[in-house]
Amino acid sequence: MLRTVAFVAHVLSGAVWTGAALFVAYAVLPRATDGTMSRAGFVDAAHRLLMITRWTGVALPVTGAYLVWLLYRPLELLTGTSRGWAVLAMLSLWGVMNGLVELGVLRMRREVDPDVGWGEYMAEGFPVEALDGIGAAPGSARLAAVARPYLLASAGLAVLLLVDAALLAGGIPA
Repeated sequence: MLRTVAFVAHVLSGAVWTGAALFVAYAVLPRATDGTMSRAGFVDAAHRLLMITRWTGVALPVTGAYLVWLLYRPLELLTGTSRGWAVLAMLSLWGVMNGLVELGVLRMRREVDPDVGWGEYMAEGFPVEALDGIGAAPGSARLAAVARPYLLASAGLAVLLLVDAALLAGGIPA
């Protein structure tokens, strides 16, 4: 029963996270880039992606570690089988994708507030309230330009992560 709950929590968390990254890259980023989306709307979308990244940054490693413990003992199965390498690739994609979202949103936040420190950013992210009292701050097009390479790269990694998950679900041979 616990194994099933772990699988469901892992897959749902991964689906929400990759879906959010792809949605922001496909639907939100182009509108922010061409200036048809308000600065507050873009900041809100980026902050929500960041919050999803952070809560799945807890759920995915916890459930993933449990599943690895159940399915890949002895641990040589991780480095000695195709499925193990697919799991390690998934872990790597997850880490880099997390970092790209964090860096993209941090760069946006520093465009508005260059003095924001790492601790303050980690505690707050980039809530819309961070725009209060900053009238001459860059618009959505500038913020999108700063975040674009990070968000596009994270979307590309999301696609690779989904392909990896499909290979694992489809029964990639050991």
